Amino acid sequence: MQASILKKYCDACLPWYTIYPTVPEFSPAVGAQDCEKWLRRLPADDSVSLYLHIPFCRSICWYCGFPTAITGRVAPILNYLSVLREEIRLVAEQALPVRDVHFGGGTPTVIEPAEFLALMELLRRRFAFRKTAAIAVEIDPRTFTVEMAEALGAAGVNRASVGVQSFDPIVQKAINRSRVRRRRPLPSKNLRQHGISRINFDLIFGLPNQTVQSCVESATTAVAMRPDRLAVFGYAHVPSYMKRQRLIDEAALPDSAARAEQAAAVADTLVATGYHQIGLDHFALPDDELALAQKAGRLRRNSLGYSADTCKILIGFGTSAIGRLGDGYVQNDVATGSYSRHISWPSGDVKRLPSHR
Repeated sequence: MQASILKKYCDACLPWYTIYPTVPEFSPAVGAQDCEKWLRRLPADDSVSLYLHIPFCRSICWYCGFPTAITGRVAPILNYLSVLREEIRLVAEQALPVRDVHFGGGTPTVIEPAEFLALMELLRRRFAFRKTAAIAVEIDPRTFTVEMAEALGAAGVNRASVGVQSFDPIVQKAINRSRVRRRRPLPSKNLRQHGISRINFDLIFGLPNQTVQSCVESATTAVAMRPDRLAVFGYAHVPSYMKRQRLIDEAALPDSAARAEQAAAVADTLVATGYHQIGLDHFALPDDELALAQKAGRLRRNSLGYSADTCKILIGFGTSAIGRLGDGYVQNDVATGSYSRHISWPSGDVKRLPSHR
């Protein structure tokens, strides 16, 4: 049965199942006025989730399929944050209660510590944060600093998702992501020292030069640091869509059968060390809220993966951010320039950015 399923689906050109709605479902048919109308209809007492997209990285990872921009300068980041703060002011006309916040990217921790604290302060002024609000941030361990760990703790962040992908230096080199080494400690200890006790690790299988053995070794190395949960994604090679992926040697990619073997080996390794498997690609310790949500039958899935968040409303900020409002789904412009122009109209008349269903 497994062989027939693999033969039927593994080489098919199917949408990446972690993204919903899929990209072709969005269109300009739903615009800025629709989005504004839907936002005004939101019940004032219903809790919401917030997603903030920070599209900057210090270097390019060839496997990445997300909208990002590479910069070594501070100015583009500061300019973007200025526009992002304006969008927050435009949207937050009523102090909606917030139960969940996620900073994604790119690399959200590319923001200077003081700027991150200022952004969180603005969010807390504009929204009514629940005392138990979950605040999560994605981290690139190669550029993470002690100062940023201090800022995250001071800002009230309580969950961090560390992008490991692979500990194998051969695989790292093949995807232009060197320096995530065994001898270089991951930020788990610093995070926990500053009150960020819930730690996620991201791993990927199906990368160039990856083997079952290297996948198992990466999983074993990760488990030794005992993260609360792990996301184990399959690499999606779509060079026709993501030009950066053309830099990857396709001859070094594992075939469908090898990918399936890698995924199974990682899952077996994690389950054998006490993690519960959540769906196809998530693993959590028994006392993690994701495992508890699965047990209680209240597990959900969004564009970031499986979630214990039960909010029906998600408001997205920043380029490419997807929102789920009561009347439909919306997405911001993917291009930073277009997004910025729609937030701060040249005439001085501030406009809502266009959104899509």
